[in-house]
Amino acid sequence: MARSTLRELPPELVAVQAQMEQHARDYGLDFFPTIFEVVDVEQLNAIAAYGGFPTRYPHWRFGMEYERLAKGYAYGLQKIYELVINNDPCYAYLQMGNMIVDQKLVMAHVYGHCDFFKNNMWF
Repeated sequence: MARSTLRELPPELVAVQAQMEQHARDYGLDFFPTIFEVVDVEQLNAIAAYGGFPTRYPHWRFGMEYERLAKGYAYGLQKIYELVINNDPCYAYLQMGNMIVDQKLVMAHVYGHCDFFKNNMWF
């Protein structure tokens, strides 16, 4: 997957990000800086199949996992709303097809992940 296919947040979500980040800080969460990127379903499935890494060595197991994820989505059995990478800064991949209300909830949820990543000494 080429990195150039990842998309930055559209303007309406930039405002939502600032709002959700402020709410998270108001609730006392302490997290690494978070970079949000919007990807389509296929890209999100590919990143998830690679264990959360957009680029990784090729192996048949990743292709098998991608097929499982793609079929689960196509049959309406599962949907990945977001994928958060434990890093400093944290990377969060949002699914492009989410409704705006879903994106708001998911972005707030992401900050919970990021707080956990930064503050849990066992993770």
